Amino acid sequence: MKNIIYLSGVSLLLLLASSCAYTIKIADGKTAFERKQYAVATKFLQKEYKEAKSRSDKSKVAFMLAESYRYTNKEEDASVWYKKSYEDASTNVDALKEYAYSLKKEGKYKEAVEAFKNLGQEIGSPYEYRREITACNVAAQWVADEQYSGYTAQVAPFSTASADYAPTMYKDGQIVITSDRSSATGEAVYGWTGNKFTDLYVVDKNVVKPFEGQGLNSNYNEATASFSSDFNEIYFTRCGESVTKDAHYCKLMTSRKVGEHWGEAEALPFIKDKINYGHPSISADGKSLYFASNDPEGWGGYDIYVCDKGANGFENPRILPRSINTIGNEEFPYIDADTLYFASDYLPGMGGLDIFKTYKMKDGNWAPPQNLKSPVNSGSDDFGLVVDRANERDPSVIQQGYFSSNRKGGMGKDDIYKFEYRTPKARPKPPVDTTKKIPVIVYKMILDGVVLEKIHSIADNPNSKVIGRKPLADSKVMISY
Repeated sequence: MKNIIYLSGVSLLLLLASSCAYTIKIADGKTAFERKQYAVATKFLQKEYKEAKSRSDKSKVAFMLAESYRYTNKEEDASVWYKKSYEDASTNVDALKEYAYSLKKEGKYKEAVEAFKNLGQEIGSPYEYRREITACNVAAQWVADEQYSGYTAQVAPFSTASADYAPTMYKDGQIVITSDRSSATGEAVYGWTGNKFTDLYVVDKNVVKPFEGQGLNSNYNEATASFSSDFNEIYFTRCGESVTKDAHYCKLMTSRKVGEHWGEAEALPFIKDKINYGHPSISADGKSLYFASNDPEGWGGYDIYVCDKGANGFENPRILPRSINTIGNEEFPYIDADTLYFASDYLPGMGGLDIFKTYKMKDGNWAPPQNLKSPVNSGSDDFGLVVDRANERDPSVIQQGYFSSNRKGGMGKDDIYKFEYRTPKARPKPPVDTTKKIPVIVYKMILDGVVLEKIHSIADNPNSKVIGRKPLADSKVMISY
């Protein structure tokens, strides 16, 4: 649901965006693809590619197959089929474009640079993708320099082969995550991913159990929770429950704890029909709620909004400034005191979604976002960072927490990683070659000047109108210093 709620990768999946929630009986790949049943589509399209008669037909099938793999978080497979699609029909520039982006997301920056250069030549505009070429070169340098970043990251022991993502801190140092593992509520399979619908789970000392509270996890997708500072109020995303008679969208839900039980979840009052909302993050004082939405009145894709709590609850969301929101997707906000962490796929990054941070300045504006670089970020989708202050940490660790990623080396699809931040190592100074004689540099300044005199409308009358200027013959300029 990468497109909606971004149940990220698979997780990205949360975004149901008008797709059918349950698998419908389908007999061909194109129908499955159009119905956003991507896990179903790949099975049909593999066979249909072999049966296609013309190179043009093969290219079309290969492109749908590549897109299906991309939406189900299988970037390597997507890359293979984008390349096939372009090779089968070199007029399919879209396939070459997506191939270049898929190489970037795989972290194959050198190959991606060449693909972007070829793409520019193919469309007759060699400089069209210079932004992406620069980003690839910068990302490659970040990977080479990650030992000096101060960050370390490793997959959390409670991650599984299912999609696990969007960690948030809970009471007594516990963690609440989103997952589509087999124990999720209901028996239905989500056609987009081929897995169960997502539920909220609680992690206690690496033991994972369904989140407490009957009624919060349903037969729909629940994801991306956030809690009030006393843990008696929860905000989360639910996708798939019909908001209107004929459509499914993601919306923000809230529930309060009464005694030992959670009350019935309700949608927040500012939710509009036929718009997706997700990824809530409540401030420590409970007065500000940050979230992502693809409201068409925004600045493109998903944008981050904030809503202040008034006498009647949360009302009148306002979009964050253009220093944060772009024409791309900004998602997964997490507010930590005056610091806002979020994910973006458009700000200069390493491939897919990258994690950035910004903070409120004294004048009330937000500082320019900073990319957290490698190893927190990678060519894949990295998102949903949360800081852990509840659990003990090594004295050398300045900050610790968790984030989500679908990078290679994890347990499966989306995984949760634990990060630690220490004082960065000092970079070694470059060696000085003492055998070379340092040349003496002689500096000089060359001035080329012209002295002008006025041309008057009446010759020899300095009080007449000035109509121009001309060089003054035999003039000299003396410079002293």
